[in-house]
Amino acid sequence: MNKYFILCVACLTGVLVLSCSQYSNSPLSVGFHNVNAKYNALFQAKIKFKEAETLIFDARQDNFSQLLPILLPIDSMSAQTVNEQLASVIKKASLVAERHQNSKWLDDAYVIIGQARLLKEDYKNAIETFKFVNTNATSDDARDAALIGLMRAYTEQGEYQTALRVAEILREEPLNKENTADFYLTKAYLHQLKEEYKTSVAILEEALPLLPKNEEKARLYFVAGQLYELINNPTLAAQKYSSVSKNRPSYNLGFYAKLNKSLALGQTNSFQKLLKDPKNKDLQDKIYEAMATAEIRKGNTKSGLTLLQSSARTNQNPQQLAFTYIRLADSYYNQMGDYEMASAYYDSTATLLPQHDAQYKRVIDRQRSLADFVTQVRIIRTEDSLQRLSKMSPEQLDKILEKVYIDQQFKEDSQKRAAEIANKGKQLQNKNTASTFNDPNKPMWYFNNPIAISQGKTAFTARWGNRALEDNWRRSSKENTLSFDNNALSNQNLTNTLGNNLGELNAKNIGAEGMKAGIAALRAKIPFSPEALLASKKRQEEATFALGKVYKLNLNEPKNAIITFEKFLKEFPNSSHETEVLYLLCLLTEDNAGVYASYKNQLMTKYADSYFARLLIRSQNESLSTGKESEVQKLYAEAYNYFGQNNFANALAIVETGLKDYPNSQIEDKLVFLKAILLAKTQDTKAYKTALENFISDYPKSQLITLAKERLEVLSAK
Repeated sequence: MNKYFILCVACLTGVLVLSCSQYSNSPLSVGFHNVNAKYNALFQAKIKFKEAETLIFDARQDNFSQLLPILLPIDSMSAQTVNEQLASVIKKASLVAERHQNSKWLDDAYVIIGQARLLKEDYKNAIETFKFVNTNATSDDARDAALIGLMRAYTEQGEYQTALRVAEILREEPLNKENTADFYLTKAYLHQLKEEYKTSVAILEEALPLLPKNEEKARLYFVAGQLYELINNPTLAAQKYSSVSKNRPSYNLGFYAKLNKSLALGQTNSFQKLLKDPKNKDLQDKIYEAMATAEIRKGNTKSGLTLLQSSARTNQNPQQLAFTYIRLADSYYNQMGDYEMASAYYDSTATLLPQHDAQYKRVIDRQRSLADFVTQVRIIRTEDSLQRLSKMSPEQLDKILEKVYIDQQFKEDSQKRAAEIANKGKQLQNKNTASTFNDPNKPMWYFNNPIAISQGKTAFTARWGNRALEDNWRRSSKENTLSFDNNALSNQNLTNTLGNNLGELNAKNIGAEGMKAGIAALRAKIPFSPEALLASKKRQEEATFALGKVYKLNLNEPKNAIITFEKFLKEFPNSSHETEVLYLLCLLTEDNAGVYASYKNQLMTKYADSYFARLLIRSQNESLSTGKESEVQKLYAEAYNYFGQNNFANALAIVETGLKDYPNSQIEDKLVFLKAILLAKTQDTKAYKTALENFISDYPKSQLITLAKERLEVLSAK
């Protein structure tokens, strides 16, 4: 009997196993695999996926001073934080494909695998998965979800046209509620990235009613408010900001929504009250920034900048501080025209702004341009101050030098005391290193805190300007080598006032011998001798020339470039840069026929055979025809033949004819080089050397450049 019972059980088990095969279409088999797929593998995969999405959302760092993205951008940092969860999602969902092939949840399993791969930034495999579902799925909802995932993948990769083609397919589909909301959000996000804000917010409006009340929906209402502000609709913006508080926002999100609503409606009376509220202590920087925005909108740019500086001083978030610095830098650059202050703030921005930010390249380019600008301006001011000091009477100069020396001593004493305090702070910090690093609430030592350093630099710049760490940095018109107050130089009353206080200061703080030696050192920097004055003027000449080029080439400010170059011609006649300056003025004044003709005439009269004269002619003429090129080749051969016969005068005349009558020829560099060699035979060594230097400068890509450099080296060695 036991044998028959065991046999029956075995047969029954075999029937059940066969009937539950994942390849069977029997109702029993399908039902078994549907239950196991949905409530086992797929259920666990969905829990893990939701956990990953929640972690990413909670870990986000929204910068409320910038337009928030509708969907959180997919990036490697967020993917790394949820790598474990996403790996589990793929593993669990893959079990459905491996063990439940006949389940109706197979399509959903592939969809969630594609979504997990998308969050992992595995775009290639995610796209392949979504395409597979679109081609093979039996479920319309799963196919629609796959197409939405495909559109998101293309959007994240910047393939906007491909994403829009997928959107056109989805637009014709009868989507369920969940897919409709996802479709609207993805499409709104796509148009937001394309900066089509009007379209983006219109689509976002369609998605909002389909979403449950939670912080994610509150955040989307905030984004809608920002988008309405961008399309100049403050009324609707205020309405959306009001809706934020009705959808369970975090404290910060609700705070920023109220702040932006007040700004949109122009209701700024509450800002002072917000500043005094202890709950907003960590948000004072944003209140100051909102107050600054209100002032700037009223046209009070200076007041707005002061408030922005207050915002920067109270800011403790390096991510948001970078954007405050951008606003300050751009305002000083565009509205105030204060390039030195702008340069300081672009420096601070470059320190904190992430390299992947869309504005990073613009900030770095402008930082470099302004650094060059500031360098040249300082040289010009320094040399101008030194030259004016050299013309002063001994009595007047002594008073100013005494004041400079006293200020220098005070600065050195202050630096010494600051260093002592810093050393004590460092010793204390080293003593408590472990506890400091374990407790994030403990203050970081100043020089280990990049935010504090950046804020300190900004505060310093706001008061003193962008100054190098060197002697006499406190002078109100700081220069590179030696700084003197411009008012002290131009205002006799100020000079007298400084002088009246010197006796008391000297007696109290500085020994007579030390002052005498210090003043002597300062006096040594002033160009009293003709040679020193000539060197000072040469530095000023080079800096003025460089400044004009910065205005034209880097800052794209033709008006200031023209003013600078005209000043250059007036102050430095017969400069070695005069030909290039005249050429650049021709380019800058092309729209003014009379002025252009004047500069062109000067260039062609004084420097007819110069490289820049030929360059101007070349820009006005087309390339030479084949026949003309042949003619100039013959002239070159003829000149070279005369050169071989030691008939240097005829050779030089032919070369000059070739340069004059055939501008823009393919062998222009050969003609110029031959002319330089002929000058060595017909004129003095100075003319030869100048010709070689000009050739090296004007034709850096010529095949003859190496030979020219070798000849110049030999000449310079003599």
